[in-house]
Amino acid sequence: MKELQRLLGMRIRRLRIRKGYTQESFADEFGLHRNFMGSVERGEQNLTLKSLQIITTGLGTTMAKLLSGLE
Repeated sequence: MKELQRLLGMRIRRLRIRKGYTQESFADEFGLHRNFMGSVERGEQNLTLKSLQIITTGLGTTMAKLLSGLE
């Protein structure tokens, strides 16, 4: 499970950077805490569906696309 969280976090970080957001600006824009975003991107945070939906919306993608190939 930790490996899945780490891979997902890396993917989220890559997409966030492509969109031109810092962790702080992304968190502020979408109502998340910047420490939360850091822990997500490091693979330390187990995401809820609600937070995953907020993140995917902010990244301009879908949950299915974000999770595709991570299994």
